[in-house]
Amino acid sequence: MDGIGTPAWTQCLRARMQDCDWVKRGVEQWKARLIAQVNQPPDIPLLGGGWSHRYICPDDGSALVRVDRHHHECPCCLRVWSGSPWDEAAMAEEHNRFAQDARLAAVVYAASGEAAYAQWAKTVLLFYARHYDRFPLHDIFGKVGEEAGKYGAKVQNQTLSEASWIYPLAQACTILRHASILSAGELDEIEERLFRPVVRVIDRNPRDRSNWQTYHNAALAAIAEALGDLALLKRALDDEANGFHFQMESGVGEDGFWFEGAWSYHFYTLEAQAVIAWAAMGFGEKLYEHPRLRAMFDIPLKAMLPDGTFPALHDSKVVDIRSYAHLYEWAYAFYGIGEEIVRSSDRGSLYGVLFGAPLETLPLPLSEAELSMKGCAGETGAAGEAAAITVLSKPGMVSVTCGAGEEAQALLVDYGEHGDWHGHYDKLNLLYYARGRSWLADAGMVPYGHKLHKAWYVHTVAHNTVTVNGRSQQEACGRLRKAVSDSGIIRVEAEAEDAYEGVRLNRRLTLAGGLLVDVFRVTAGEPSTVDWVMHTQGNPVEALPVRYTADLAESLSDTDGYPHLRQVRRLEGLQDDWMLEWSWNGEDGEDERLQVYGLAEPWGASVYLAESPFMPPVQVRSACIRRVPSCIRTAFVTVFRACRKGDAPLSLRLIGDPSDSEGLLLEVRDGEQGETMLWTV
Repeated sequence: MDGIGTPAWTQCLRARMQDCDWVKRGVEQWKARLIAQVNQPPDIPLLGGGWSHRYICPDDGSALVRVDRHHHECPCCLRVWSGSPWDEAAMAEEHNRFAQDARLAAVVYAASGEAAYAQWAKTVLLFYARHYDRFPLHDIFGKVGEEAGKYGAKVQNQTLSEASWIYPLAQACTILRHASILSAGELDEIEERLFRPVVRVIDRNPRDRSNWQTYHNAALAAIAEALGDLALLKRALDDEANGFHFQMESGVGEDGFWFEGAWSYHFYTLEAQAVIAWAAMGFGEKLYEHPRLRAMFDIPLKAMLPDGTFPALHDSKVVDIRSYAHLYEWAYAFYGIGEEIVRSSDRGSLYGVLFGAPLETLPLPLSEAELSMKGCAGETGAAGEAAAITVLSKPGMVSVTCGAGEEAQALLVDYGEHGDWHGHYDKLNLLYYARGRSWLADAGMVPYGHKLHKAWYVHTVAHNTVTVNGRSQQEACGRLRKAVSDSGIIRVEAEAEDAYEGVRLNRRLTLAGGLLVDVFRVTAGEPSTVDWVMHTQGNPVEALPVRYTADLAESLSDTDGYPHLRQVRRLEGLQDDWMLEWSWNGEDGEDERLQVYGLAEPWGASVYLAESPFMPPVQVRSACIRRVPSCIRTAFVTVFRACRKGDAPLSLRLIGDPSDSEGLLLEVRDGEQGETMLWTV
């Protein structure tokens, strides 16, 4: 593969314009979008960018939509915000857009030979070169100059953002340099007044194992290619404490998942790793052959939910793999994987135009059901349903999928590393997907500038796990004891012994017969209050003759997220074996139900319902809390069943002592089907 902008690369791109319809279509779309701005001088602001995590509605945490430079609308409440910090945050994105459009304009010139696009890209580059020293060093906290410290930057507000902004400009420069659009004097000016100063800003803040440093490396590699500076490239690749190879060995598991345990950050980091490998091509380096780089593309194909999404985990929102179809253009071109993802897009992305290979094997785009089974290797259960168990070793998670279409199910348990800065206090957190919906989901995140990020989303009570004495867990790393599939029954067991001092948490899950059985055992060194917590995007269906008594969140705990629970109600009159039901609170879900069965409820247990904060635009979920006071040993036995409105409840009988880790049996009678099943759980 030739380096970007070289004569061989340009010749190949122009040949692709003739031979590949999606390449021509993509370039024509870029021309249409850029034509108005390339025919006038770029209106680049001299104000440094603010923090994107403050570009939110203070009321509901939704990301704002830019109206103009000074007006920003919330898509949820429709309120318009103006002034600081929103104007500065919008300015950051405007600088990014100029950099990305300069790169696109340079590619359009390379593909078409139309000089106006090259001249506009050149004007943007020279503007930033001639004005970079006028942008003061500043940070996300409002500090300026040397007070901004090592995290601060100039055009952007932190070195991570500066690196993200500069590498598209460097790639544009590489194309223009090879095309002789820039004179020797202009190249010197760009090097000495822009690229070298940016490198110095970034170099002030080495970040060790992190997505930050990966973007730093991407910036250095792209600048190295623009300048033909092999020494700078080697530093980006080989720095023993920061470089590309260090990040791959320390930050990426052998399975390919990024150590922070959040799918948003996995793909975010992968974007930068691809840029580094791309820049290295200009020096004849074949970084795309690194096995862990390939694995970073491969693991999402194995771990995605049946609908092609990834759950919110740690500091992540729900991620749709189809939104990263541009990255799978790279993966399909270099590794032959991800064709089904590429096929789901219009192929008009930058990577589609530059790297996209012909698709020859599938006549039509895949359905969600077909997509769900691609890349999933595993056993076949008794009902002929493929079962895939994927262990994400670096962050310590196990992902399970089985079945197809409406019958597909999936679960995930988080048992491992905390996740560094982006981790949550959520050991043994459980996620559950069934009948096309994520019934048990993670709280996810709101932008870090919102007060609820630290006040709610990171805390244990925001997750589907247990708390002890009304407090969040401490940073902990548990272990996976079992993850097996046998004769259509999937069993997963994980435990954590350091989430609370002197407390052992053990969670044993059985996925069989369209049901999920959850046995959560807690052993404490002294009498403790234990809360089993679940959250669902559903509305609780009133259960009769249960009585609902209003209570205060502070009666459960006055700290660690509990005060943000709303509409707390205590349920009175439940039997030792009970069933509660939720209706899906979302699109086309009025007839979808989740039945939750509590079996052999511990002595003295209380059950509460509440509303809990959730990511926009949903904003609220239903929480169920089962509290056992003053216990040394307790066990919560739960059966989850996704079904339709009107489906009759199951008849369930637990055989054995739930607190005993061996010999517990569950008898399941389906009255409608007339079937009886007996499982060890």
